[in-house]
Amino acid sequence: MSLQGMRILLVEDAPDIREVFTVLLRVEGADVAAAASGREAAELANRRDFDVVLSDLGLPDIPGDVLIRQILAGARRRTRVVVVTGYGEPYLSRARQAGAEVVFTKPVEWARILEWLQHPDLAASA
Repeated sequence: MSLQGMRILLVEDAPDIREVFTVLLRVEGADVAAAASGREAAELANRRDFDVVLSDLGLPDIPGDVLIRQILAGARRRTRVVVVTGYGEPYLSRARQAGAEVVFTKPVEWARILEWLQHPDLAASA
């Protein structure tokens, strides 16, 4: 199963990771909008509907959990949130409380993220 037609908002401040994730998601067929900051992500989310937000927590301007709450509060349709972070507790719990369905800690294998995106109902919790 591919990600064909899935609209994904990627939020990652590290340019190399953002670029790699964008390429990998597009290869799988996803329509990807990439943001380097929380403010940029919030603006994109206000203009477009996304199926999934794939976000880092350590952003330069807005804490990741605050961004998640903001995006979900303004969403016009159901939006799933996936977090990929190098942070530990209490940030992981805050992300889940904000609405993240799954939190992956770095380093994480791309196959685990892809499996969850393709089968969120079957994938085990990270």
